[in-house]
Amino acid sequence: MQLDFVKGHCGFDAVTLLPAGQIPPAHELEAALRILAPPMGGGLEVGFLGPGERADEIRLRMVDSTARTWIPMCGGMSQVIGKALVETFLRERFQVDVSCAQQNIRLCTPAGVVPIVVDIDSRRVVRVTSLMDSFAGFLYDNGVESVTVEGCRLLRLGDYCVFGLDELERAHPGLDFTRRDAGPSLEVVNRMLARFAERYSPAGGVAGMMYDAYPEGPGDYRVYPRFYSPDLAAARLPYEFQCGTGAVAVGIALTMQGLLPPQAHGAVVFEWGSQRSTPDPYGIRTSYLEYETNAGRLVRVSFSHSVVEILAEGRLTLPDYECVSG
Repeated sequence: MQLDFVKGHCGFDAVTLLPAGQIPPAHELEAALRILAPPMGGGLEVGFLGPGERADEIRLRMVDSTARTWIPMCGGMSQVIGKALVETFLRERFQVDVSCAQQNIRLCTPAGVVPIVVDIDSRRVVRVTSLMDSFAGFLYDNGVESVTVEGCRLLRLGDYCVFGLDELERAHPGLDFTRRDAGPSLEVVNRMLARFAERYSPAGGVAGMMYDAYPEGPGDYRVYPRFYSPDLAAARLPYEFQCGTGAVAVGIALTMQGLLPPQAHGAVVFEWGSQRSTPDPYGIRTSYLEYETNAGRLVRVSFSHSVVEILAEGRLTLPDYECVSG
């Protein structure tokens, strides 16, 4: 079985995109997990893209390496999709007019409709903006609560675990939690997220998001993705990665703590990790978050990542599932 694919990333969180209909539906999850695992190394997520009910809609379903099952949304994938729809074979597959300066596309996901705005110059993408209002509502609807794990106060938003570095520093003085490399600080974080998973995530996967207010460049906050799964797949990545859904979760946390105005329209810039602790080949990567709050609740939010790239497009080979099942 040969599958048409596109692989892209938003700063080391690689994703693989597959046009839907190439794999029997009963085998899509198994196939996605095989693509994510060695030797293929398809990244952190696989997305299946199919036609929507309208000409400007794409039906998007996603499998995640941390949860190892279907997930409601991947923000970084929406950014890669915007670029791939202009610069790869997906342009013809979904009949995207790249002569326009801007394309508006609706991604129909389990978390609701996520529109993306793709700015184009000379048939190349210059910016993708993902409108995440539906996803923010999805997080609120699934419950937001303050919890304490391993002596640290955390904010739980479904499978997302959001907390400030000051909580870790208070409980474990002397450790540098801005570091991503293996060592005592990462062991503390993984242990805490493992306890969180035992209590709140039976599948074992947790999207941990840490933040602090000590930017090193143009940002307002530094954000540190710390995804946890028993196999530590995402934790082994050597660099920080940009996470759109996690950025929305951090935005909700900042709003709840009064760090964003309760009734306002504004913008905030996130830096991903610490360039001092984990030098990044791209320099300081950022995400621009535009938001609107009402009565202390994040009601509108969109984001754009500073780094979005296509890594490869072509065909990959998997076993013929019809032959295996026959």
